[in-house]
Amino acid sequence: MHDPLINWVETGLQHAEHDSWAQMTVWRMHSILALAKLNLLAFLSCSSAGRARVHVVHGRQRPVRTCEATTTTTLAAARASARRVGSWRITGASMEDTVSHRVWSTTLRRPTMDISALVNHDTEAAVLPRRSLSRPSSVSASSPMAVTTRIPHAPQPTPQQMPRKRRRHDPKPIWAYREGEELPPELQQQQRQQRQQSRPPPAPAQPPPTPAQAQPRVQSSPIAHRNGPPSSAHEGAPTPHSATAVELVGFERPISDSPHVYDDVSRQVCEFLWREAIGNEVVRSAITDPHVKLEVEARWGQVIDKHSNQRLRGAWDSECVLRTGALDVKFESTMTLEQHKKMNLYLNEQIQRSKVPGATRAAINYQHTREIDAFYELGQEEFQTLHPLVQRMIHAHSMTGGKSRIRVTRKKDTGEVKDAIIKHRLGNMEISSPRTEWDYRIGVNLEIDYLGAVEHLKPSVEPGKTPESMQRQKDRISYAWLDAYQVDLTQVAQGVSKNHELELELDSMTLLRHADKVRRKEPNQFEGLINGLMNNLRVLSREMTAPASGA
Repeated sequence: MHDPLINWVETGLQHAEHDSWAQMTVWRMHSILALAKLNLLAFLSCSSAGRARVHVVHGRQRPVRTCEATTTTTLAAARASARRVGSWRITGASMEDTVSHRVWSTTLRRPTMDISALVNHDTEAAVLPRRSLSRPSSVSASSPMAVTTRIPHAPQPTPQQMPRKRRRHDPKPIWAYREGEELPPELQQQQRQQRQQSRPPPAPAQPPPTPAQAQPRVQSSPIAHRNGPPSSAHEGAPTPHSATAVELVGFERPISDSPHVYDDVSRQVCEFLWREAIGNEVVRSAITDPHVKLEVEARWGQVIDKHSNQRLRGAWDSECVLRTGALDVKFESTMTLEQHKKMNLYLNEQIQRSKVPGATRAAINYQHTREIDAFYELGQEEFQTLHPLVQRMIHAHSMTGGKSRIRVTRKKDTGEVKDAIIKHRLGNMEISSPRTEWDYRIGVNLEIDYLGAVEHLKPSVEPGKTPESMQRQKDRISYAWLDAYQVDLTQVAQGVSKNHELELELDSMTLLRHADKVRRKEPNQFEGLINGLMNNLRVLSREMTAPASGA
């Protein structure tokens, strides 16, 4: 009788001959079905006439069924059924010995599998195991042979087989040496070469230009951008410090132990003045004429955006130098009448405090003047009376759209001519101070005396105005101290309008004297003068600034 269950198992085994995992599963099913069939045969063949025993053992289990077989045919059928599955073994007496009642034992052995060919591909016939693509769960399932099968591993190298690490005899790098440790000769040579390469090469010698090629040049400022006092020459030699200078002490002294730390804005003002006037050979040649003077003045006011007609505001929140050449702005030097009165009271109070007996501050002098300014055209005849160098400067200015006029100042009470000058602008620097009421403009100009007669000069009149409306009536109070600074608080009436101005003038003779000491590497107060200029601008601007809300 052909069993359909056995046929189904054998068909599955043929289909799974190339799949190790499926083969293991089929073998396990094969064992279970054979055990069940053998037990069923034993029960069906049992009778009381015979005394034969059939023990069915699976693995290490005890006999699960015992029955008595009476005929040889029954035992033969059981044996044939066991042989059909191919994985069973029946031991005992011969099938014909049915009277002696000997015990027949049928034992089930677990199928085994040689996987060494799958792990160690020693032969060409080795076949790699494949996962079943029809069962996703089979990918992560553990193998049923993992309990009893040991996978051979590659032999581990012994300590004698491992290659020994090569001992390095290379010299230590330079950064590995400790401080004070002597370097080998080759590293010392390398260090000297690096130092020589880091130094800038000397400037190549150039032949002096011919007179036709010679042009005015501007000397760069010797004020080095470093802490401490300003240097006195291009080589960077420090200037001997003045005995009156106040050095930083206590918490203000930096870690470098430098006695001075420069102010960045003040240092930029130094550079600006050196570039526009002090180091400008044309200007220095022009002021050798006693009728040409250098003027350095600072004005309080506001930098106005021409598009919004409002004070310029930006991303900055503290004092800084503006590059107004890249902005569409203008500077308005103006203040209100209330601010004028407040500043007048403040400056008068400073005069009184400076003259208190025992005061350690410099005395402030006071002067009140009333003057009238009138403007006249600079014609060709007046132009020819000027110094040839000044003529070239004014001509260059006119080529860029500039216009020069003659300003005649008379005393208001007597009408006497005080001076007649041509003001030639050299450059301006705008400084924004968003935390105070005002910004600052520092201007460098040349004041050129006009020595000709003023009675026949042609008045300069702007469109829509008259010569009388062009006149500026100035009511000025001046505060001067140290022969270096002068604050001018002025009320200007021009036509029907009135304006209030606040200016700070730096004495040009004092400035040039200390600048020349810088060139000669002598003790000087050049940068101290500029620091004083900026300090006065800041103090008066803060005085006019209203306290913040909640302060």
